[in-house]
Amino acid sequence: MMQLFAIDDATAADTLETIVCEGRYKHHLQGVCRDEKGDLYWSFTTTLVKSDAQGRLMMKIEVASHHGDLCHLDGKIYVAVNYGRFNDPAGNANNEVIVYDAASLEESGRYKTPEVTHGAGGIAFHAGKFLVVGGLPEGVQENYLYEYDTDFKYQKRHVINSGWTRLGIQAATFADGAWWFGCYGNTLLKVSKEYEVLGRYQFDCGYGIEQARGGGLLTASGDCSDDAGCSGAVRHRLTHALLGKQVSQPIRRIGFGSCIKQQNPAPLFSNILDYDPELFLYIGDNIYGDTDDMAVLRAKYKVLGEKDGFRKLQKSAITLATWDDHDYGVNDGGAGYKQRKASQQLFAQFWDDAPDSPRRMREGVYDAHVFGPPGQRVQIILLDTRYFRSDLKKGERRVGGPYYPSDDPQATMLGEAQWDWLEKQLQVPAEIRLVASSIQLVPAAAGQETWANLPLERARFMKLITKTKADGVFVISGDRHCTILPVAVSINVMHAARLQKTRIVY
Repeated sequence: MMQLFAIDDATAADTLETIVCEGRYKHHLQGVCRDEKGDLYWSFTTTLVKSDAQGRLMMKIEVASHHGDLCHLDGKIYVAVNYGRFNDPAGNANNEVIVYDAASLEESGRYKTPEVTHGAGGIAFHAGKFLVVGGLPEGVQENYLYEYDTDFKYQKRHVINSGWTRLGIQAATFADGAWWFGCYGNTLLKVSKEYEVLGRYQFDCGYGIEQARGGGLLTASGDCSDDAGCSGAVRHRLTHALLGKQVSQPIRRIGFGSCIKQQNPAPLFSNILDYDPELFLYIGDNIYGDTDDMAVLRAKYKVLGEKDGFRKLQKSAITLATWDDHDYGVNDGGAGYKQRKASQQLFAQFWDDAPDSPRRMREGVYDAHVFGPPGQRVQIILLDTRYFRSDLKKGERRVGGPYYPSDDPQATMLGEAQWDWLEKQLQVPAEIRLVASSIQLVPAAAGQETWANLPLERARFMKLITKTKADGVFVISGDRHCTILPVAVSINVMHAARLQKTRIVY
């Protein structure tokens, strides 16, 4: 396995694993934080819990309802507490920050925060200031951050143009140069130091969010589904910008494949694992979903996710994915698929996209990453040939299907937003570029789905390579249906570097 990156000290970096808090508690998790030794502190509404770095219980105390999010500073735990009416438009909240000794969990101070009008829920500290955040009445299209100094003297209120978030902001932290705010209802906000909204993502971390050692985020989850009480867990997740920094050495072994019938055995996974790829690309038809029912699509993803070979590959290699028609949800589907937005959410969940992945914010699953040091950089560009694609021209069925080339200048394969993005990506510094298209680019149409069905779009792609002077371009594609197994193909990256002046290698 490759060496994980570390921003500071490699021995202090978190591993990409889940930590479960020992025990179950009366009420659900509200927040999580950690001290410099790695011990974790969990706020379960009416119970404050301290565990070690592996989640083993060290101590717990009963506290007043309801204790919310918390943060650590200089041997003390600061908890945002609300006793009043949360989200009340009239502002009938009753808030304070309670301070506990991190070693003993003994209370050591209280600070009133009446400025937090709609209820204190979250708290974070950075650069000499606390931010307390909280409730939001229905329909309010902005959120409020209340700034305090280290003595909890109120400084100012910051307004962020976030749009409405259910119950406001519930958890907060500062990590990787930005503020992060977790909201109930599957919303994560990323905000600059100047309080400008950088992104709004479909990601659930309302139960807690914390900076991870070495970079990235610890995001919390919990469950209250049985009479035993509520659980809590945190998981280290890399942010999108850090995904390409997971390796300290140049990548030398890359595999890719497509077309996995999830209901059938997939013994080729063992061959892929024998090859030991450092990076593996799933480039479409990763399941055969073919449904408008998201419960059915989710269940089919689950079948793939439970395959032993799939699980092993997810742990042993960096894996990236795009989709084709069958995992998109409809055979030969394009922009007309009514469930494309819901399908994209399932896609991001199953492939465990970074919390701030652009695919959790924008339409379409196109994405890009660069791996390796200068001089040996490999860029992966994953295209989405489904979400925006225009209807294809049909006629009498030929060898491969009923599709014919169309000269309609309005017809699109990628959509304008993705085309603009692709032009920028082709100018990102890299020695080798692997462009993954779920359908074939080079073959002339023989009735099947290929880029040749939209020849103006195919020509646009070729011209774009020339315009951007993008060297070292390899185009890989799937959709061959040659086998019920993933087709693994490898590229020796160091040998490929000698071909980097070639415009396109297919």
